[in-house]
Amino acid sequence: MKESRVLKILSYVLIPIFILNLIFCALYGICKEKFITTQISESEYFTSDLFLSDYMNDLKIECNNLIYNHDRYTQIQDGEYEISYKSNNDKYNYEIKDLYYLIIYENFVLTNVELTADTNSIEKLIKYISTQDSKTANIINGEVIAESEIIQNKAIQYFDNFIIKYYKIVNDVVLSEETDENNTAIYSYGKQNYETSIEDFKIYSSYKEQLVESADYKIYKDLIKKVQPYENLMIYSVPISGILITIMFIYLIISIGHIKNKEGIDLNDFDKIPIEIIFIVIGILVGLIIYFTILNFENLNECFYTGGISVFLLSYFVSYILCCLAMVTLIKRIKAKILFKESIIGNFCIWCSKFIKKLFKKIKKIYTKIKITYKNIVDSWSIILKISLMIVAYFILAFCFLLIFEDIGFILDLFILAYILYKLFENISCYQKIENHLKAMYKGEHPPKLNKLEFTKYFKNIVEYVNDISRGYENAIEEGIKSERLKTELITNVSHDIKTPLTSIINYVDLIKKEEINNDKAKEYIEILDNKSQRLKKLTEDLVEASKASSGNVKLNIEKININELIKQTTGEFQDKFKEKNLDIITQIPNQILYINADNRYMYRIIENLFSNISKYALENSRVYIDVKKELNIVKIDIKNISKEKLNISADELIQRFVRGDRARTTEGSGLGISISKSLTEIQNGVFELQIDGDLFKVHLEFNIVN
Repeated sequence: MKESRVLKILSYVLIPIFILNLIFCALYGICKEKFITTQISESEYFTSDLFLSDYMNDLKIECNNLIYNHDRYTQIQDGEYEISYKSNNDKYNYEIKDLYYLIIYENFVLTNVELTADTNSIEKLIKYISTQDSKTANIINGEVIAESEIIQNKAIQYFDNFIIKYYKIVNDVVLSEETDENNTAIYSYGKQNYETSIEDFKIYSSYKEQLVESADYKIYKDLIKKVQPYENLMIYSVPISGILITIMFIYLIISIGHIKNKEGIDLNDFDKIPIEIIFIVIGILVGLIIYFTILNFENLNECFYTGGISVFLLSYFVSYILCCLAMVTLIKRIKAKILFKESIIGNFCIWCSKFIKKLFKKIKKIYTKIKITYKNIVDSWSIILKISLMIVAYFILAFCFLLIFEDIGFILDLFILAYILYKLFENISCYQKIENHLKAMYKGEHPPKLNKLEFTKYFKNIVEYVNDISRGYENAIEEGIKSERLKTELITNVSHDIKTPLTSIINYVDLIKKEEINNDKAKEYIEILDNKSQRLKKLTEDLVEASKASSGNVKLNIEKININELIKQTTGEFQDKFKEKNLDIITQIPNQILYINADNRYMYRIIENLFSNISKYALENSRVYIDVKKELNIVKIDIKNISKEKLNISADELIQRFVRGDRARTTEGSGLGISISKSLTEIQNGVFELQIDGDLFKVHLEFNIVN
């Protein structure tokens, strides 16, 4: 039965007929409902709000046409008035018979009275409208004068609709005058905005209380009149058509693709075209058919009974045939299980799947090569020996299994090989874990303790050793931090204890200096005592500050600093000290102001320490170079001078605390200045570099520039 050609053809023919029957029944129901809802008698219509709404809205539309479209209509001149003629158009289900109007706004006039020799002026038009044996309804500057009670009493409800906003181009008023590239004058004319109200219009109209049925209304009426005798038959035809369509549709789904004397699904060349192309082409064709059908029905009133139905039926059956072609090939492909394979999307997905599989295989091979390396497998000669013995033992055992068990010997060999490979990869994994743990320790991290249960017996001793080393490494770091903290606290406490008696000594020295002492030797001793006590005070302060800076225990007040101004200010303060040594200061500072984010007090201390170092240790009658330059978003400060003493020390040693270039204690320096400057620079996210080349002493600073 599913291979019957007759049943298939019958189903293909009957389905569109039954569907058309359902469409026709639905269309009849819509037309009937619309006919009933719009049906009203003449006497009721002309006394109803519907008539008032139609009348006032029609006049409002024509007022819009007068303002916006009057130049599109036929025009004649009557003195200062410009009269435009607009023919009537069907607008409603009910068309009022002999409805005439004349609308005047300023010097523009619009009417639907045909302009002839008898109606070529406003007076003639008004007379013509009022002498047509009709009811008049005039609205003159907002005052309603109408023979219809509903217009006279309720027209005011629609007056707000006559507020129309528009603008005019004022050609005789130049709002601005400009010139273009060729120095040619360009005049700009302005727009003036206007707004109308009902008081601005004079509207004369008349109508007969008779209706002319519109074309739409006639269609509804004629269709209902012709079909109504068969209405009872249509009630039964709808469910029957629906049931038959469902049965035939199910039959076609089952039978499509099956033909006599052939197994499987019958496929042709059309079924090999990608389904996406078929659906796109058919979709475009059906869309064009629907578009041109709708375009044709825009003239429905004129051609419904002549060509409209023919066009609709032709479009319907052509669209049905195209949809059937798409449905048949789709069902065939689904049954033959080639829908995915013969589609563009399917081929793309298959290609993506193959590509991803190849990619994963390559990644797996690369990972395996990296993981299973000679270094990971062969860790020592003892391991090499063990592996060699295991390989030899495996081959001997495999050969014995093949001789003894014959049929299942090969399977046993595979099981043994799989077990050996499993153990091999298990040991390699253990090796990787230990290696990663050691790498983390090398980078200064604190990885968690290795769990011995996760490792094979060959690695348990190594895991224990690694854990001990890791524990000792962490203890050493903690001890170092603790020692550094205790050292800082000791320095701070001792310095604080020294400050109290030192302050008393300085105060008493000041008091002695104020006494009148005639002994010159005593004055000399007091001067030495004053200098040494001040030096001790400075040394104590430097010691505390160096301790805080090295431990990071410094509270920063970060703000935007003009580095150019800071260098100039500090250089000016050391000018006298530089002159005492006859030092020639050569400064190169860019004109562009450079800002950095730093603590102003500590930035000044950094530069001050470096300049103080120059004033103490620079060679007399030499040059000092101070260069400030910008590179990308970084400001670089270079300070260079020649040392008066031989620099028999490395830069790293010189940065350490209490170290000076001459390794002596005879100068007034503390040996902390450079160390303090480096620590203060780093805690402000800067770079501090010290370079020594022979007697050349160079300090390089870097800070990020702030826009």
